[in-house]
Amino acid sequence: MTASRLLRHWFTRLVAPNRLIREKYEHFKELLDSDARALDLIADLEAPIYGYDPADVARIRVLTGQLVEAVRAMTTSLYDMNPHAYADLPAALERIATEISVLVTQPPLDFGPPYVLSLDEAADHPGQVGGKASNLSIVRRNGVATPPGFVITASAFARYLRDNDLEKEIEKRFEDVSLSNNDAIVRVTGELQELILAAKVPTDIADEILRAVEDLNLGDRNLAVRSSALAEDGDITFAGQYASELDVPPSEVLTAYKRVLAGKYCPRALAYRIRHGLTDNDTAMAALVLPMVAASAAGVVYTFDPACAAVGGKAIGVYVVGGLAAELVDGSATPGKHYLTREPEPSILMGCVCESSAAVSDEVLCELGKRTMHLESVFGQPQDVEWAYGPDGLTILQSRPLQQEQDREVFSPEEISTAIELISELDCASPGAACGPVHHVSTGADFRGIPKGSVVVTSTLRPALSQFLDRIAAIVAGSGSRASHLASVARERGVPVVVGCESGVLEDGAVVTVDAAAGKIFDRCLPTIMARNLAAEKTHAQVRAENQELAACSVRLSLLDPEGDNFTPQGCLSLHDLVRFCHEKSVAEMFSLVERGGRGLGRSRLLETSLPLVMYVLDLGDGLAPEAGEKGPVDVAALACIPLRSLWAGLADERVAWDESQLHVDWEAFDRVSAGIFSKDSRILASYSIIASEYMHLNIRFGYHFSIVDSLCGDLPGANYIKFRFKGGGAALSQRMNRLVFVRQVLEHFGYETAIKGDMLDASYMRMPAAETAHALNVLGLVLAVTRLMDVKLADSAEARSEASLFLQRFFPEENA
Repeated sequence: MTASRLLRHWFTRLVAPNRLIREKYEHFKELLDSDARALDLIADLEAPIYGYDPADVARIRVLTGQLVEAVRAMTTSLYDMNPHAYADLPAALERIATEISVLVTQPPLDFGPPYVLSLDEAADHPGQVGGKASNLSIVRRNGVATPPGFVITASAFARYLRDNDLEKEIEKRFEDVSLSNNDAIVRVTGELQELILAAKVPTDIADEILRAVEDLNLGDRNLAVRSSALAEDGDITFAGQYASELDVPPSEVLTAYKRVLAGKYCPRALAYRIRHGLTDNDTAMAALVLPMVAASAAGVVYTFDPACAAVGGKAIGVYVVGGLAAELVDGSATPGKHYLTREPEPSILMGCVCESSAAVSDEVLCELGKRTMHLESVFGQPQDVEWAYGPDGLTILQSRPLQQEQDREVFSPEEISTAIELISELDCASPGAACGPVHHVSTGADFRGIPKGSVVVTSTLRPALSQFLDRIAAIVAGSGSRASHLASVARERGVPVVVGCESGVLEDGAVVTVDAAAGKIFDRCLPTIMARNLAAEKTHAQVRAENQELAACSVRLSLLDPEGDNFTPQGCLSLHDLVRFCHEKSVAEMFSLVERGGRGLGRSRLLETSLPLVMYVLDLGDGLAPEAGEKGPVDVAALACIPLRSLWAGLADERVAWDESQLHVDWEAFDRVSAGIFSKDSRILASYSIIASEYMHLNIRFGYHFSIVDSLCGDLPGANYIKFRFKGGGAALSQRMNRLVFVRQVLEHFGYETAIKGDMLDASYMRMPAAETAHALNVLGLVLAVTRLMDVKLADSAEARSEASLFLQRFFPEENA
């Protein structure tokens, strides 16, 4: 397939160059469509990968799959533009796609036995019974009283899903779920709970459960069926997230089990799981089945409770309610509070104010403290212990690591209300908050002078700024979007970016706080906003850490320098790198669309203009108005090509004087063939332009220098660009360089990025809205018009800079007032 496409490309190039140009343009348009799609997908994917909007792995898997296909379309289009140059591109994509597939593919759940384990066995199978059951089994093994019981394992849950054909149903619904989409969470969880409750427990598993109930010898007691998900009661507690069924008659144990499984998919539990970066398989549901405990009092113990200030916060806290503790842990009951010393043989602390409860005696409290301190020693960290007291004495129902909040700095509540808001309603391109002094930049040359810690204010989100993000606290731009390359790199680096700020609002050197998520800028540094941002960073830091490998091969952009040695298919490490590579190289392909001899322009038509300029145009589609007809010369008024019309408006500006006695053609080519006789309309000496409604490739020749302009200007800002090359001249090298000083100063003033090599200047203007791109083309037309013979007039670079200032004052007085 590859060989045949390569052969077809070369054959077409030899015998039908005109058709090759048209095909190349069509592939280019297809690539730009895919580029826009890919950049949107990258922005969508960065939110869950970097933790700004955590999502289920099913959504990440779908987004990465869509991104792979968008990039595949780009690589195919670029390959079709020049098969010989990009033969290695498909292999680079497949290499990266394989890495991603491995990272987003979950290992399947084990659905083999055991399906039921006794509580005594559970500690030997932590990956099957979940944290709650495993911990209680360890408590029991260490001589602390617990109820007897059994566990319905995670493998039983896997069988439940498989036998009822629910796996694909769950996967499909999670494709829409992210933390910010609350409506989707509510809808999906409701649908999944209905599916779970409507399903049947596999017969062999149901039989095992019923036999295990019989073995408990319950007498007249009922059951508690409690959740014990695999990730529950470990480093992440899931406290209060899952369902527990209390006082269940033995005959209804299977129904209660199904309700516990359905509780896995309640909205709060799903949001909690996603917020902590866990997959659905990470939280496969086991269920702990225990006899109900007859209790006169119950509660929880914190073996390290900071509430008692009299001993520096080092106390055991015992919280007590009458009866069972369900109303305590769900927050509906106010408990009695007691504090004990943190010793192997605890005693009641008299220095702490206790809300007395007559439910338990001092002896019971001290015994409870002794047992829970023993559990702290067993587990090696402070514990959160649920207990009950009744006719059978003290019983431990649950033990898990105690989650302790770190001290937080307290800020004045009036601070945010009294803050001076400078700007609001900005668009967030990269979330976060930062403060620092304002520093304005307008050109690439300014970037190198950015002071560390600055809030950089710029007209647009230029990719070149990504090289200086280590110095930047935040970016405030006039235009741009979250789909830009710079915004993507900023999100990866955690640099806040806002868009939509009008020029002149922020004073250089003023210290401001940028709250990107809120789209606001405040006067001075606001600690409250900074603290809130720090807290938000902590909440998604774990998600980011777990996704580093995926970020590296999907959304991270490491291919920053198009001139670098690694700017090759082999140098692409991520899908984002491939997007950047394909876009840059496709523009380069169009920039060199036609060789200097004009091969492929046989069907071009002479452009009739009052300017002393010979130009031919080749219309690829909708570049000319219908009145231009199919053949013969074309009046300049019939141009429908947006880029060429914009540039021509500057080129033909009535304020620029043209010497009509001097015809502007390729004098260098004329010198080489001066023995021949040519008409003034000769294609060999002429300028030419390949056009479509939104595209232009222009090679314009003024005497001994030539310029190439390649541009797309349409409704999609991310696809718009201008590439410009200016080279040559009839004067000495030093004079030609003076002219380049003039061109660079003017173009950089209007936002172009420029580079000079020898007597050649390259400039680019990328990813801006149509109106700004058209204006930049108009400026370029004026520059071309006024610099035709400027190289022989400029004495030195100082005069060139002076002429550039005069040019700006003359043609754009309103922008330079």
